[in-house]
Amino acid sequence: MGKSIVACVEDLFFRSKIDATARHLSVPVRFVTCEELPRACQEKGIAAALIELSAPGEPLEAVRAIRSQDTTKEVPVIAFLSHVNRELAQKAESAGATRVLPRSQFSETLPDLVMDLVAPGTKREIQEEPELPDE
Repeated sequence: MGKSIVACVEDLFFRSKIDATARHLSVPVRFVTCEELPRACQEKGIAAALIELSAPGEPLEAVRAIRSQDTTKEVPVIAFLSHVNRELAQKAESAGATRVLPRSQFSETLPDLVMDLVAPGTKREIQEEPELPDE
């Protein structure tokens, strides 16, 4: 594919989920701090930035910085947060996040989301569990 993802994620559950999903899909992912995120988005081949809005630092400032740079303003920024924090979701949208998802939806759709970001239009092959024979 040749494209990679950069992520600012502190929660260990989501870090491991993103890492496992990326490895399964053969998509490189690099984890950085909020302060490092805008610079990391300048690297060649970055398909998207993932950002946990409850991460330490200034996640909203990171989104604004990405949007303010000519070299990164087109990089999709996918933000996720607790579903109860509607005010923060609105602030992230105002800051320029491409999509703001509740944690549950982010987690549920992560494989398809990653594929759509690194290879738009590509369908992910889903291996279904074989059915057990009737008794």
